[in-house]
Amino acid sequence: MPMPLMIVYRVLGILFLALAVVTLWEKYRTVRGATLLPGRILACRKAERTNPRQGAGGYRYLVEIHAGGERLELETNDSFWFNHDSQKGKSVLVWYNPQRPVLERKSLETELLALAIGAAGVALLLIH
Repeated sequence: MPMPLMIVYRVLGILFLALAVVTLWEKYRTVRGATLLPGRILACRKAERTNPRQGAGGYRYLVEIHAGGERLELETNDSFWFNHDSQKGKSVLVWYNPQRPVLERKSLETELLALAIGAAGVALLLIH
């Protein structure tokens, strides 16, 4: 195999592994010190209206939770491609951390995504 192609594979493999680590680290930052609470999905809305970053895309759930005797309406940190209004009214478990501006839904999606990205990174590093 040509040397320039091997270098590209190695760099991509390292980048994929770093991305997997960063993905898990971001979830850990959100979940660390958080409380697992039941919530109810109120809506699924475009993130660009509520995200301070210019050009943010995707859809997020607006979730109602009760924490510390207060009713709060907060967004999840999801980024869906399409509107999921059919989920309105469903119950979800979310991690609530008062220091974070968004909620994290309790699911294995982040860990599975990190596993897939990490596996792709290892596969790229093992190509000879």
